[in-house]
Amino acid sequence: MISFPKNPPRQLSQEEWDLWQEGPLNRWALQHVAEFMPTDEILPSPNPHVWPEALIERDEILEELLDLSTDGLLVIKEGRIVYEKYLNGMTRETRHLLQSVSKSILGILLGQFISEGLIDPAKSVGYYLPKMRDSGYSDATVQNVLDMCAGVKFSEEYHDPDSEIQVIDRVAGWRSGKDDDPAGLRAFLPLITKERQHGTQFQYCSANTDVLAWLLEEVAGKPYVDLLSERIWKPLGAKYSANMTMDDYGSPLANGGISTTLRDLALVGQMILNGGVMNDHQIATPGWLLDTMGGGLIPDTMPEVHPGGTYRNQFWITNGTHKEIYCVGIYGQYIWIDPVTQTVIVKFSSIPIATSVEHSIKHVKLFKALSS
Repeated sequence: MISFPKNPPRQLSQEEWDLWQEGPLNRWALQHVAEFMPTDEILPSPNPHVWPEALIERDEILEELLDLSTDGLLVIKEGRIVYEKYLNGMTRETRHLLQSVSKSILGILLGQFISEGLIDPAKSVGYYLPKMRDSGYSDATVQNVLDMCAGVKFSEEYHDPDSEIQVIDRVAGWRSGKDDDPAGLRAFLPLITKERQHGTQFQYCSANTDVLAWLLEEVAGKPYVDLLSERIWKPLGAKYSANMTMDDYGSPLANGGISTTLRDLALVGQMILNGGVMNDHQIATPGWLLDTMGGGLIPDTMPEVHPGGTYRNQFWITNGTHKEIYCVGIYGQYIWIDPVTQTVIVKFSSIPIATSVEHSIKHVKLFKALSS
């Protein structure tokens, strides 16, 4: 059931609606999303996972964490927590916005449907979603959309008021709206047009994830948040409920709207290290994991950060000797998985700007050092 905030402790002005993701307001907002916008709950496990601990002191990295606007950092080696740090008022129970790390969680869920034969990744979006048959997505395959190579007209320029990503923010309730905006996320998605042949070029496009969430609901006949509860959060052993932001018409912003705790998010990374298993539940199948780790097209975005790296099934895969797999969201949200050293690192941040090559390079350097 969608939860609309009642008497939230902070009412955002119209100006703040357009700035809450930016610094300095995001230092507060990313930990308090459910207090100023509608959310729906992703339910936890009745038998939450208990993390073994073997904590070590890492005070030498505190200055670096502060420089990277860290809100929380968790390092897990061989299934045990070895380092945990909270800053900026965050605690172990605090839910923090994941931004585009949310995309990777959808990738896992959709992988289940593919593995079970409920969705054929070679079939088109239009085959599964009649309401998208007049859109640019109609003849894109599910795999095209998963791999960010749907040839649609879409700008991911976060600070351009005329970009499609800002339209998504407005119709999803993340920014103040305009009079001529479509009535909600799923009124906007069918308006996106085709620009080139699908499957030929990598283009990071947040709308892709929202289309896939809609497709999952159509196939399953259930709300997306219920699917996440039943198929991901409960089997993982999540201790706390997560939440998802919803537009005024009850549609989830799947591309970036999940908020959760640091320890619960770490279960996602550990599950991948475990071959898709967590708490005796097979959540991601070995076949899907193998396919994901095999990579896809080589993105041309930020080549300084991941030279030769690839993108597959809503995950990033490095081209290094360890073939790390990772999830990343704007303003500094990460899951970093090193299969060689059996390390999972989860980081929440409130970097003042959405993306920065400098910050991204610093994060990769930090994660590799912590994984060694």
